[in-house]
Amino acid sequence: MSAPAAPLPLSAPASPPIAGLWRRFGAFVHELLFLVAYLFIVGLIFASLSGESMSAGRPQVLTGPVAVFQQVYLFLSIGAYFIYFWIDGRRTLAFKTWSLRLLAADGSTVTRRQAVIRYLATWIGPALGLGMFMLIGTKGSAWWILGLFANFLWAFADRERQFLHDRLAGTRVVFSAQ
Repeated sequence: MSAPAAPLPLSAPASPPIAGLWRRFGAFVHELLFLVAYLFIVGLIFASLSGESMSAGRPQVLTGPVAVFQQVYLFLSIGAYFIYFWIDGRRTLAFKTWSLRLLAADGSTVTRRQAVIRYLATWIGPALGLGMFMLIGTKGSAWWILGLFANFLWAFADRERQFLHDRLAGTRVVFSAQ
């Protein structure tokens, strides 16, 4: 009589495939619409609190400590929003609308560390675009605009079509019908 066969080990479920490039880009544009509205509201509040005039035809640019505080506030509040929704399996409204979910590369939920890295890495493209604009000005406008989208253009060179910030953070955006 032979010994009973050992049970087969349960394998971890395979991580879902990365969502399509255009679906992810559509969700990005969706997020951008919310962010632009948020930027306008915060800008109006800071301009009102600073006493800057809001004359028609004469746009005002905040300067000094108020401008620095506004920029820091925007960077931190937008970061808090995204980091909150990226961890513990939560999703932003755009991700829900486009049926997307952010996961760690191994298929688990995203850690706070990965979310912070992803948020900071998301700024690589805009920083590159701004730096290029400061160097070449409007003479080479197409080049600095390409710099703005460096994170997304990276996907065309990446073997898995990952965006740069996802590659650096060890995350992946997957299709989720839920």
